[in-house]
Amino acid sequence: MTHVKRRGVTLIASLTLATAMVGAPVAAQSGTIVVGEWQTPLTLQPYYSNIFVTSKALSPSLLGLLAIDNEGQWIANLAAEIPSIENGGVVVDEDGGGFTLTLSMKPGLTWSDGQPLTMHDFAFTYDWLVENAIAGAGCLGCGTYVPLLPGTPTVQEDGETPVPLEEQYALANRYIQDITVSDDGLSATVTWQRKFAGWLGWGAFPILPKHYFENVPAEDGPTSMPVGPGIENIPWSGPFVITSASAEGIDYAPNPEYRAGNAPQLEGLRYRFFGSKDGMIQSFLAGEVDLIDNMTQADYAAIASVDPAIGRAEVHPAWQYEHLDINTSRSNVGLDDPNVRKAILQGIDKEDLWNTLFPGTPYAEACTNAPPGTWWRAEVTCAPFDPEAAGALLDTAGWTLNAAGQREKDGTVMRLKMCTTSGNPTRLTTLGKINGYLLALGIPTDIQTADAGSQYFAGWADVTAETECSIYRGNFDIALFTYILGGDPGGLYYDLYHTSGIPSDANPNGSNDTRMSHPDMDAALEAFQGEVDPAILFESAATIQQLYADLVPEIALYYRAEPTGVGAHLDGFLQNPSTSGPLWNVQDWTFVP
Repeated sequence: MTHVKRRGVTLIASLTLATAMVGAPVAAQSGTIVVGEWQTPLTLQPYYSNIFVTSKALSPSLLGLLAIDNEGQWIANLAAEIPSIENGGVVVDEDGGGFTLTLSMKPGLTWSDGQPLTMHDFAFTYDWLVENAIAGAGCLGCGTYVPLLPGTPTVQEDGETPVPLEEQYALANRYIQDITVSDDGLSATVTWQRKFAGWLGWGAFPILPKHYFENVPAEDGPTSMPVGPGIENIPWSGPFVITSASAEGIDYAPNPEYRAGNAPQLEGLRYRFFGSKDGMIQSFLAGEVDLIDNMTQADYAAIASVDPAIGRAEVHPAWQYEHLDINTSRSNVGLDDPNVRKAILQGIDKEDLWNTLFPGTPYAEACTNAPPGTWWRAEVTCAPFDPEAAGALLDTAGWTLNAAGQREKDGTVMRLKMCTTSGNPTRLTTLGKINGYLLALGIPTDIQTADAGSQYFAGWADVTAETECSIYRGNFDIALFTYILGGDPGGLYYDLYHTSGIPSDANPNGSNDTRMSHPDMDAALEAFQGEVDPAILFESAATIQQLYADLVPEIALYYRAEPTGVGAHLDGFLQNPSTSGPLWNVQDWTFVP
């Protein structure tokens, strides 16, 4: 374990290797565990969805080389070891160029259909993502796992005509120059043209089976893993295979070919989807499901009343922050001005909001986009709640109070559209409180909800310019949702806040949904993105977090803890704080009669 020491605090930078025995024997399989979820995925294709329920539903069946465990540490899933600078897995070009990354896979692995699982599948997945990025079908994961060099043009010299995606994703514009797989298929050397901060998270992407997906053209990528008939035909790499899927739920069976760790001990697993959070909670209280999550602290009281014979309620720290996205391109209502965004921040009483949502629980201020427990979290100065200062900022920006007590500039009244996902009462309460805080500043708002999968988080190509509350299309002023983080800020910050990540017809794979565009932030992100050493990355991440606090592309409202309902039949559950999700160790679960 390698650590970075800063101000007496030990920060995890390059983390431990899990030592699972390949093909280790276990007791006979018994029992079926039912997991509940109030949202429903529209697809199980991980690269065409950023809804957490998609990755949760896939986690028992489709693995990457690396993952995060319940202690927030990197572990090897399919990988033989975790690469690092110390063990020679990362070798930096001392002449100031790029670096090489060596990744290796456990020997003797197979897909669920018996075909060999090797690093050839890993290299194929990257190539398939390149093809899908070029196809322009809104591949949300392509921009992350096929990173382009800073300065790659998306529009031509006229400033309007898109550069063809095939040219954007030309080899010369990609960080990754080459992936060379060894003759035995157990290792791959990745040659990077430049240093890249997100190299560790990049190596964790879900690996697709080459022998299946080489027959899936890029234009069929969005529909290649349906929540419906056909999903049972896909070969799987995890401890469970998906046997069927529908809007009601997903059924799994043990994977007899799984050799990356202990064989699963359950004879069955089911994901059951509910139309609302209340329905999910009531089913847990009735003993119909064995595990539920995706709740806020406000839901804890509802599950705490569960009969001990049925289950128990738990609360766990999580790398999650509930926040407001601010659409910084909305110049018509002043949101392009950092001072207006800062005024909105200073007008929100976060402590009062917390006490309304979670009465009787300790309050801790949320400041930036690095929740407690993440190794890159820095000490940052944030603007305090101060309505008087907020009003002064609005006045200075030219948004003064009119006779009706509303903020107006050049004849335009500032009225904001606030969006969130449907089916979540806590978020409606939150926006109701935000409405009151902003109204006190003279800013009226309208609250609107949208379906998470088909509208709110849908990719650029899956919605239109008219789709209400589409965060990628930018049809909102303020959007409320939660970010759930992995273990690598290198795969997060640049995509979310750099000008090059703004989604558009020219850049349908972009992830910068706040439309953040500021030269200081771009410069800090480019400096950050061009490093690989965790010690240097920590310092650079601190600069980005301070700029985040100063420029306010988002407003972190509070850091979430994760209430979880655990049924009496489930043993072996370990809550995970990261994007690895609650089913990260499902192969170790057992059924208690």
